[in-house]
Amino acid sequence: MNTSRKTGKSAGANSRNLALLLTCQAVTTLGLMMLVPIMPLYIATLIPANTADVVGAARWSSLALAAPGLGTLCFAPYAGKWCDRFGYRRMLLVSLTLFIVSMLLMALSPGITGFMLGRLLQGVSTVGVVLTAFIGHVSSDTSRGRSLGLQESAIACGALAGPVLGGLMLDYWSLRPLLTASALATGLAGGILWSQLSEPPKTAASGPAQFSGLRSVLADRELRHWMLAVCLTQAAGFALINVFALYIAARFPQAGALASKTGTLHALGWLATMLAGPLWGHLGDRGEPRRHFILAAGACALAMGLLTIADQLWLVALLRVIQGACYAALMQSMLLACSRQLPASAYGHLTGISRSFMVLGQMLGPLLIMLLLPILAPIHLLWAVATLFLSAGLLVLSGRRAALASLLQS
Repeated sequence: MNTSRKTGKSAGANSRNLALLLTCQAVTTLGLMMLVPIMPLYIATLIPANTADVVGAARWSSLALAAPGLGTLCFAPYAGKWCDRFGYRRMLLVSLTLFIVSMLLMALSPGITGFMLGRLLQGVSTVGVVLTAFIGHVSSDTSRGRSLGLQESAIACGALAGPVLGGLMLDYWSLRPLLTASALATGLAGGILWSQLSEPPKTAASGPAQFSGLRSVLADRELRHWMLAVCLTQAAGFALINVFALYIAARFPQAGALASKTGTLHALGWLATMLAGPLWGHLGDRGEPRRHFILAAGACALAMGLLTIADQLWLVALLRVIQGACYAALMQSMLLACSRQLPASAYGHLTGISRSFMVLGQMLGPLLIMLLLPILAPIHLLWAVATLFLSAGLLVLSGRRAALASLLQS
């Protein structure tokens, strides 16, 4: 009787922790994403009028978009490792504090220097890494897929609302109040989390050898393939963001209001991701995440290929919905599959390393488009995006074949 009561209390605490963490994920993602589609427009308001030009604004905008990725790339492995070592609750407080300071820096800085420091600090906070690690750690082995699917929906919700609110505020008022409000909302969420969250019990290291971070990932073919695959999918996703507006303009040159149409099509993709995330998570708990990753990556590649021949906007919208729904499976399937190969004590460290590979892909995707743009038409650039998705699926498929061969030999 006492055992069942303790189990029920533990499950209740984990459910409460999960709900709080998902809310925090949506709030912080909104803060992260509100600037992304309107960055050049906002940067232009920070540059002195006598030096402002289109090229200068574009250059600063590119640097501002890359700055958080640089911070995350450098600090993500340490953030995950410190979660395992010092505690998830403590690391979340530190991460949220840095995130709040970064938002206030961006909101209150009158010039470009302070804004850029805020963007860099936003990446250093690694708030996404800590939240992902915490969510995975408080979830049981049988419900981790569902939790990661719900997190994918929370991310999509913030990514959907952030750009809409940011665009409206910049058009009709000022973005600074929204940045300040986002910092205050994150502070409120942090206070609630600190008072309500309970630290999950530490799990002793187990298995034949302790997880030693990047060295273990590179030494294990299975983990190495997973990390490279998720890097490629992130490269594909961010390459698509870069090329999609150019594709719409080239494919439908006579259509009016291209900016709003492009934004709506992006929003449809995020909406599909938000709705499909929990479904993929549920399937992951009941099945094989490797299979789901391969199918989803292949479907994303197929959708990109079909976009090159789509001649109606409703067809483009349908393909973006399919691609968005399948994209929701990729990151969570990777995390779920890798977590089943390693002890629970290494989950935070693994999450940090995987996030570094994802950020690397987010940088490489736009770089690839920049290199190909002089030699390929925007419509044909979609084949490069499709190739990235397809390559990711083939990498994971080759890992599956290697695992089956090893099993047969034993």
